[in-house]
Amino acid sequence: MMEAVAFVLPEPAMRARARDWHLGAPGTGLVWLNDSLVATGGDGRVHFAGLNRDLASIALHEGAILALAADPSRGRVVTGGDDGRLIAATPEGSEPLLHRPGRWVEAIAVSRKGHIAVGIGRDALLLQGGEPHVCEMPSTAAGLGFDAKGAILAVAHYGGVSLIDAGHPKRAPQRLTWKGSHIRVSFSPNGKFVVSVMSENALHGWRIKDGANMAMSGYPSKPRSLSWSADGRLLASSGADGAVVWSFGGRDGPMGTSAVSLGARGVQVTALAWHPSAPMLALGYRDGAVRLCRAEDGALLPLREPLGDPIFAVAFDAEGKHLGMLSAGGALSRLDLSI
Repeated sequence: MMEAVAFVLPEPAMRARARDWHLGAPGTGLVWLNDSLVATGGDGRVHFAGLNRDLASIALHEGAILALAADPSRGRVVTGGDDGRLIAATPEGSEPLLHRPGRWVEAIAVSRKGHIAVGIGRDALLLQGGEPHVCEMPSTAAGLGFDAKGAILAVAHYGGVSLIDAGHPKRAPQRLTWKGSHIRVSFSPNGKFVVSVMSENALHGWRIKDGANMAMSGYPSKPRSLSWSADGRLLASSGADGAVVWSFGGRDGPMGTSAVSLGARGVQVTALAWHPSAPMLALGYRDGAVRLCRAEDGALLPLREPLGDPIFAVAFDAEGKHLGMLSAGGALSRLDLSI
């Protein structure tokens, strides 16, 4: 399926300045909110790592935080937990948004307009002011994602993905079907394609205008991390020894093409993120290493050596000058790449 491309730059190619913390609990989420790196943990706390500031931590949930999304239009993040609570938070405090006792808030998405979607069991809830609008799905609403305009909400569930008109949520959703369990979902930046992460060792894609299917299989392990390139032409995913990169540059997306591998170093990639403006990938590995990979030739720049704790998430800030890293065990780092 994949053609391996890898080349390691000699050390020291670059010296990245880093600040490191430990959450004191397993890491469960990582996003940027303006110049603050925000992380969540399994103990119900949210942590804000601001520029040149110490870590500010707030206890939000009675159990684990299961979902995290940035809401930059309101200068806050939104969290969901296994205590059934949906909470908005800033470094200064928090505001409860929703409470469903006895339920788990497992998925959150926030549109560019600030509309919030929440997955609770089979219900996908849209919060747009007033009472939430409830869209019942065929099975658990496991993954949520808005398109770039915030006009359409995609909901991943067993049997495929449902597309909901966010402006008119009472309309019947468009169903994109494919057998199996779909647990995460993402739109291409141009809005022409939608791709789901399956509970199997595969992704699945659809061309939205006609529902054409795109099977994206052949992974040696389960892909869990997705990221679109700055120009929207490439989709990178974890789940293999190296990032698995699919081309969406043509009319048919990856149909009839094979993926290529970038950043292979004999260890599974567990998290990745495209740089917001340059053709580079940040790659986190199962052994705790982090590398910067140049897409042109697969050259690898070491950012963090293996520490034995799998990388849970990596994320660039909006300008690509800082990189955030969170391990499964709760080690949080903020790297300054602007030197």
